[in-house]
Amino acid sequence: MLEELKITSLKKWREQRRSGIGGSDIAALMGVNPFANADDVYRSKVEGYDIPETEQMRIGKRIEPFIVREFHHAKPEFAIVNPKRLYKRDKIYLATPDRLLCIGNTAPQAKPHAILEIKNCEYWSKEKRTMAAYQVQWYLFVLGLKFGYVCAMEKGWKLHVQPIVRDEELIERMRDTAQMFWEKIGEKVEGLEKV
Repeated sequence: MLEELKITSLKKWREQRRSGIGGSDIAALMGVNPFANADDVYRSKVEGYDIPETEQMRIGKRIEPFIVREFHHAKPEFAIVNPKRLYKRDKIYLATPDRLLCIGNTAPQAKPHAILEIKNCEYWSKEKRTMAAYQVQWYLFVLGLKFGYVCAMEKGWKLHVQPIVRDEELIERMRDTAQMFWEKIGEKVEGLEKV
């Protein structure tokens, strides 16, 4: 079952993220996140640890609307929706996509057709492409969609648009990895939530 939880504040969003496995978490658990590993995911869920925001991360958030506009220029067939939601499937699988893409209908309530993941980077390396692709695959699984895009802005001017088609084998491996991880730590997280 898919739940939609409205993001009302950064603090609330961080609390909600502790209740399951999201896109950057699964990339870390699968060994393809160059910025985090399984120990970091454990610490974030059980201890409430957050990776400190870097200057690049802060600026990346600020220029995200510009990157979205550039994507729209490249792919005008899509209406782009900022969902401001955390999606939760089967109680532990989480998704907070940067944007949702709709074909035809521009209404915020329109059924999404695809995921849009936004990245800002100095170098659009193979590692970063792989991590972003895993994130999108995870969001496709959680939201039950078939395709998505990664839109990366390299060095502030070079746009990369990477289409992603749902990969059931990869999703099954990710789901199994997330399930095994959560079976090991879930009780610790649930205990914290009750305190």
